[in-house]
Amino acid sequence: MGARSGSPALIAPPFSVVICTRNRPGLLARAVDSVLQQRHGDFEIVVVNDGPQPGCQPAYDALLAAAQSRIGDRLRSTTLPGRPRGHGSAYAMNQGVDMARGSYVCFLDDDDLWIDPDHLTRAAALIDREAAAGRQTDLYMTNQEALRDGRPVATAGWLNALEGLLQARGRRPDGAGAYALDIEEAMLADGFCHCNRLMVRRELFIRVGGRDESIRWESDRDLFLRLLDNAAHLLHHPAITARHHVPDAQQACSVTTGLSIVERRLWQVRVMDKATLFLKSPQLRAYGRRHKGYALKHVATELAALHLWALASHYAAQGLAVLPGFKWAGFTATCYLRRWLPGGHHHPDELRRNGLDKLGSVSSDHMLLH
Repeated sequence: MGARSGSPALIAPPFSVVICTRNRPGLLARAVDSVLQQRHGDFEIVVVNDGPQPGCQPAYDALLAAAQSRIGDRLRSTTLPGRPRGHGSAYAMNQGVDMARGSYVCFLDDDDLWIDPDHLTRAAALIDREAAAGRQTDLYMTNQEALRDGRPVATAGWLNALEGLLQARGRRPDGAGAYALDIEEAMLADGFCHCNRLMVRRELFIRVGGRDESIRWESDRDLFLRLLDNAAHLLHHPAITARHHVPDAQQACSVTTGLSIVERRLWQVRVMDKATLFLKSPQLRAYGRRHKGYALKHVATELAALHLWALASHYAAQGLAVLPGFKWAGFTATCYLRRWLPGGHHHPDELRRNGLDKLGSVSSDHMLLH
């Protein structure tokens, strides 16, 4: 993956960086600039603009023109037709990968940053080294930091703890600081690789069908599990290559903050059902079943906090069936008892007050609204 000769319009770069954006041109400008700091110059940037509001388009046009003045046709973009809620990050990312010319696709959220200028240089060297040894790298994973309002926050749920867990098993990095992993090792941290620090062989991304466009939340986790299930060779380097800005919970400018907590948990249930039913790996199926239980228990707890005992008892019972335990059995029994007390059955007005009246359209398989 060294330097190329010839016209960049005719020869595909090794890396395509896909950035999806919607109504945030100022943040996109920062994200693009962070990618342009890479010392490895052989990459392209693909920007997918998910149907912006008309007032945003001039700012987008200006920043894309400025970037193209720096890297020419190595920056390409497309603007999707406008929709009130956009097409969703999964659809936009799949469009970007369809446009990509690189052998490997990388991703960056428009409100996040790449912070390691040697990220692509390091990845290229490792991929080339593995290819010389007859191993085709399917996934390359790194780490990222997370900030909320400029302050560090915990990174649980990702892979930041993975290196320590590998070393506790006696594993040591190779001379370049990387680890070759199998599925069991990749799942030691019980988390997933956020797309900001995930690099995927483009052919594999297409073979697994890309991101599931019907899932509005955690389709990135669903993608990661399916990629793991189909990848033959995985590499992990613990370098911190990206900075994730945790969305403000008071704003509805992202998928995460635009959905209620219960809605998000229901999407999690769907993702974990897919893993449990359809993945080949026993480790990944067990992961799906376990995390489905966690999601159901979270739904029950959140509904109980709203005193929606009929709904809480329904989800508590499902959680108990998936992940049985004495303590949770007691919680489930309490929900069932309280549902028969005055006020225990929910009322449509209560659902509307808590933003839950629309959940039937989100996952009717998992909601009882009568």
